[in-house]
Amino acid sequence: MDVKTFPVARVLVVADWAVDPYGVIAACHRRAAEGGTVFALVVPARLHGLDWVGDPYASRPCAARQLEALERIATAGGLDVELAEVGDPDPTSAIEDARATYAATEVLVCGRPRRLDHPFSLVRRVRRASGLTVRDVAIAAPSVTRERRGWSVLRGGGHCPADAPQAA
Repeated sequence: MDVKTFPVARVLVVADWAVDPYGVIAACHRRAAEGGTVFALVVPARLHGLDWVGDPYASRPCAARQLEALERIATAGGLDVELAEVGDPDPTSAIEDARATYAATEVLVCGRPRRLDHPFSLVRRVRRASGLTVRDVAIAAPSVTRERRGWSVLRGGGHCPADAPQAA
C-alpha cells in the first residue's frame, strides 16, 4: 500500500498584542483552509506609541495575555499549534528568534491596519531577509482598546485592555 504524504505548510503567525485575537485566529483558519497547515504563534512584546521611552519590558504582560488568548482560541478551533511564545519587543528580532527554532515555510503578520505601505515596513523587511512568503493581515483592535484613543492612553490607562481602568 502506497501512502501519499502531503506537504505541510509551517506558518509562523506573528500577532501584535493590541489586535483582536479572534481576528488573528480567523486569519489562521483562512490559511488552514488552503491545505495541510501547522502553526507557530509569536507575540512580540512590542512597545507602542510613547511606551518605547520607558521600560522596554512594559508590554511583556500584554503580549503574554494575547498569547494565552490565541492559544486557547486556536485549540478550541482545532488548529494545530506547534510553538507559542512571547517574542522580543522588536518584531523583526522576534521573528528571527522564532525562525531559529521553528522551520517556517511562510510568515503571517497580523497587525493593526496601516495607512501607508513603505519600503521599510515589517512585511517587506521580513520578506527580504527570509525569502519566505509573507502575508500581511490587517486586524482591528478589540473594542475595549478602540475606545482608548489620543491622550487617554497617556493618562494612566495601562497597556492592554485588562490594564484599562474599569467603569464604576
